[in-house]
Order: sequence, then C-alpha cells, then structure tokens
Amino acid sequence: MSRNTLSNIVLCFLTLFTVPILWSLGEVRIDAYISMFTLEYFIVKAVFNPRRIVGDVIALILLTAFSVIVFYRVLQVLYPL
Repeated sequence: MSRNTLSNIVLCFLTLFTVPILWSLGEVRIDAYISMFTLEYFIVKAVFNPRRIVGDVIALILLTAFSVIVFYRVLQVLYPL
C-alpha cells in the first residue's frame, strides 16, 4: 500500500473518530473541531509525508483558520469582556 493511500485512510479514520469523541465530551465550539482537524492533518502529513501534485491548499486553509482561532483566544485572555 502506498504512503499516499495509507495517509488518506489514517486521516479519514482520525477525522471520523474525532467528531463523535468531541461530541460525547459535550464539546459544541466549532473552533475545537477545526483545531483538532488541523492538528490531525499536520500530524498525518508529518508522519507519512504524502506526495502532493499541486500545492497544499488544504494546509494553507487549515493553518490560517487555526491561526485566527488562536489569535481570537489570546485576545479573549488578554482582554476579557
């Protein structure tokens, strides 16, 4: 099995199990889900190093979303309402 196929299967299962686990813990914030998906994507990418034909647009989108979430959370800590 190629590393590309294996990385896609592992990412699929990680994403598939993340939603019910977070839901069963009572998590309702969308930023928690996006953060977990981002971490899973980059861990799978680091471990399997799948080959990409085109630039990694998904990584750029997830990293941007994760950065915005972290920035927002830091602002909430520094300047509470």
